[in-house]
Amino acid sequence: MSKGWSEYGRLVLKELERLNEGQENLRKDLDSKFQELDKKMTEFKSTEKEVLELREWKDKVTEVWSVTQMKESKNEVYAQKNRWLKIVGGIIVIQVLFTLLMAFKDQIFG
Repeated sequence: MSKGWSEYGRLVLKELERLNEGQENLRKDLDSKFQELDKKMTEFKSTEKEVLELREWKDKVTEVWSVTQMKESKNEVYAQKNRWLKIVGGIIVIQVLFTLLMAFKDQIFG
């Protein structure tokens, strides 16, 4: 009878060792999967951070030179150009009048 119990004890011990080995393999597999998942999450967070930085950059660029601002700048450039044309035109008219005055000064004053 003690031989039967001894044999049964060895079988139980072997089964416990097999279950322990299976549990260790499962733990190693889960650790590996969690490390892989952690690596992917780190990559995802890095990508998310880059997307946020690009979005902020785009907003800043858009804020610096929006379509409305471009239109206002164009209008301001044309307004300045028109002012200079008026000034140059006025100077030309004055020069022409002065030239005519000099050319006909003897007839007018004299």
